Amino acid sequence: IGVLSKDYEPAVFPHRKIVKALTDKQAENRLAAVFHSDKASLCKGCHHNSPSSKTPPKCVSCHTVDGLSVATGRPALKAAYHQQCMNCHAAMQQKPAATDCTEGCHKPRNK
Repeated sequence: IGVLSKDYEPAVFPHRKIVKALTDKQAENRLAAVFHSDKASLCKGCHHNSPSSKTPPKCVSCHTVDGLSVATGRPALKAAYHQQCMNCHAAMQQKPAATDCTEGCHKPRNK
């Protein structure tokens, strides 16, 4: 994520914390527990379009650092990160709010 930072410090992605939050939410819902009984199914929400693995490919292997790939129609890396994180926070009503950049994700970069 650091390759994208100009105005903000790189985001620190608390992977374990997020996996725990997803696991806890799943445990609260019997239907979700049935559909997500395979532990890897929770990972597929973020690590999409790749086989289940303990070492999934890095996002940059499919998303370019600069610009939209017309050939693939995939968003650039920065947009892909933001779509994944912000859409999940909005859909699951998670704090910090999806649009509160400096609350949970980014510290302003000293210029």
